[in-house]
Amino acid sequence: MAAKQKSSSADSGRKRPSSRKRPSSTSSGRTRSSRVSSSSSSKTRKTSSGTAGSTRASSTAGQTDQLASRLARTRTSWDRVSGRLAMTSIFSTLDSMAHTMDALDQDLSSVRGRGYRFGRDWEQQLVTLRERWPQQRLQATQLLESERQALQNSAREVETLLRRADRDTALVGTAESRVNALASNFRSAEARVRRSYSSVEQQISALRKEIKDAQAVLDALDTASFDLLPNEHPIAVCDSIWVSDREEPEGLLFLTDSRLIFEQRQEIATRRILFITTDRELVQRKLWESPIGAVEDLETEDQRAFLSRRELLTLRFSERTRDTPSDVTLQLKGTDNETWHGLIKRAKSGQIDRERFGAAAPAEQLAAELESEAAAPDKELPTACPNCNAPLPPIFRGMKQVTCDYCGVQVNI
Repeated sequence: MAAKQKSSSADSGRKRPSSRKRPSSTSSGRTRSSRVSSSSSSKTRKTSSGTAGSTRASSTAGQTDQLASRLARTRTSWDRVSGRLAMTSIFSTLDSMAHTMDALDQDLSSVRGRGYRFGRDWEQQLVTLRERWPQQRLQATQLLESERQALQNSAREVETLLRRADRDTALVGTAESRVNALASNFRSAEARVRRSYSSVEQQISALRKEIKDAQAVLDALDTASFDLLPNEHPIAVCDSIWVSDREEPEGLLFLTDSRLIFEQRQEIATRRILFITTDRELVQRKLWESPIGAVEDLETEDQRAFLSRRELLTLRFSERTRDTPSDVTLQLKGTDNETWHGLIKRAKSGQIDRERFGAAAPAEQLAAELESEAAAPDKELPTACPNCNAPLPPIFRGMKQVTCDYCGVQVNI
């Protein structure tokens, strides 16, 4: 009985269910998944936080680099403008103006000594420039000093701002705008100072060009293949090409108070090897001439092409002779055709005589001419050759001599 009770008690102890329930496999899976998800989320948050931090650091570094680059460019602009604030080039120009006038005076004396008769008022222009220049220079210098002082005051403030911008990048934009404003103010100040004496500079430049042109025609005549006629005086010369001729010779066009003359001056290839010129020869000869009065018509034309321009001048003569073609078209080089159109017209009409050195003022000249024309009898021009009695060719203004077409005798007019 006791054994049974023990056995029953033992069975009872084995069969009593446990008071704690064991988790199911589904619940266990959820728990492990939750832990993994939590761990993954934690890692994601850490990664996102790291990426954002890296992006912010990269953006900050990029902004710093941009500001450093802007500051470097601003300093370069500052160095460039600060070196010009003293306006030393203007001081040099003002100092050299008197020397320029002295040089012009010497050049003018030289061309007069060589026989250049035109430019009636050149000497007076130079005298007037010399008389007015001291006062004009004083005014320009005073304005220059005032502008320079104002710019240097602004420059000191800008320089201080740039030093602060080296330590505080927030000031880079302000420093940049102040440097740009200083550069703009400098350009305006420089223009104002230059305008104060620009009229003198322009007059000197124009006078220098006219005297240089006179030197050019005298130099060209020194080596010309022809001689001037008695009482013939040079006016101008220019490089030109006779484009209406089949060979298009290059040379010089001379204008005097009596004639137009074209002289070929051109280097011609005399020997070539495999299309390479090995020898050249200078060809210099007078190709044609015309009395200035025989110029019947003048035409100008500007031919424009890509990056080029041709100044053309066409001359038509009243009669063709052995020395003069019926018409020529020239390409002028180093000048403009309108200038030469005006020169030839003035030479033909006789107005150029009023520009002779030593001539009276235009009003006095006109009065004297009218009085002389009224008092003087008409001058008869020769019509027949005194040697063979043949009729002479037509006589035009500017002709000093006429050549008989039959016997070749030259008759003075």
